[in-house]
Amino acid sequence: MKTTKPDSTPETVKVIDSRELLGEHNQIQIQHGQSLYQLRITRENKLILTK
Repeated sequence: MKTTKPDSTPETVKVIDSRELLGEHNQIQIQHGQSLYQLRITRENKLILTK
């Protein structure tokens, strides 16, 4: 997956498989600055990120 900067210079976007983040868990917490977020998998196998 690639994104394009406004000046049209290509930039690579890092891709991480959700299984690498979650492992065998259905939910993890992610610290971002002073905020704590929850990333979880729903019964429909979708990802939800909440603060």
